[in-house]
Amino acid sequence: MKSRLQTLWDQVSPEGGPCPQPDVKKVRRRVDAALDEDRRAFHLGRKLKLTALCAAALVLLTGAAAVTELVLAPPTYNVLSTFFRGDTAPWEGLMDFQPVSVSDDDYTLTVTSTVADKSTLFYTFTVEAHSDEAWEALQKQMSESFYDLFSFRSHGSLSTGGEVDPEKRTYYVDVCTERGWGSAAAVRLNLMEKGKWLRFSYRPVADLKLTIGAEGQGSGGWAYPGLTGPVTLKRLTLSPLTIEAEFTTEQTELFPVLYFLWEDGTYSQVQSLRGSEGHGSGHGVEGEAYDYTKIYSFDSVQNLSQLEAVVFEGMAYPLDKGEPYQVDLDALTMRETEP
Repeated sequence: MKSRLQTLWDQVSPEGGPCPQPDVKKVRRRVDAALDEDRRAFHLGRKLKLTALCAAALVLLTGAAAVTELVLAPPTYNVLSTFFRGDTAPWEGLMDFQPVSVSDDDYTLTVTSTVADKSTLFYTFTVEAHSDEAWEALQKQMSESFYDLFSFRSHGSLSTGGEVDPEKRTYYVDVCTERGWGSAAAVRLNLMEKGKWLRFSYRPVADLKLTIGAEGQGSGGWAYPGLTGPVTLKRLTLSPLTIEAEFTTEQTELFPVLYFLWEDGTYSQVQSLRGSEGHGSGHGVEGEAYDYTKIYSFDSVQNLSQLEAVVFEGMAYPLDKGEPYQVDLDALTMRETEP
């Protein structure tokens, strides 16, 4: 009959053969030394500990063992499913969904997913009430003033939304905010103990910068339909999540009219991809013009590996930073499905 170690060896070793055996006497001496300094007779508890140590010794001897990895699945309510349309499963690798929590007697606050780039931080968190009384207090504060319910350590603009699950006494919240310096943020539920913050870290995704340096048209897009005016586009920063434009303008409601030229020969208007309201900042320069930076998140996560160039005023600026070239958008095919 095979020993248990031989059976385990047969399962984990592709070469097979006899199982390398640990020195049982040495293992037993170490067990005895760990349990006490007396050499008492073996009993059942010691046998169980010895078996566990033998298995550990086998792993050390062979360098191989059957390992079951705990694989976390992203929560249903996460930053990609909340902020972006379409199938977000291919982009789950951009997201961190290792939960981080803080609790007191009444509530547990948990950050459940994050994703960020150079400019913007997206995250979701849950508030779980431990009792009916705590849940009632949470609902009361929600109905009176959402922004008094939480405190955020973030920079600039902030947009939030949420869903409620009364059966689980849980509030699901999503946040989109300008990213500050570093790779950490914090949120506080003001109903919790004084000074109790939930601090969490995140890892920004890579972005791509393009130098444009050209004059052209700007548009108010969906936010200000019919508004147009000249802009001087200096630089663009693209990530799968957002687009950031640095430009000079006399009307800060404008955004440069841009197109994406895809490798398959189709194109799509970037302004139609705007998902959130966007945020901007700038300062006055000559006359009434502003040096302005404006950021919008996309409706859906963008696959930049399939993007050939960004088009502004009939000139294509390749993502590989090659020389710009002229294109005739009328001769191209408008992408039927928005990315």
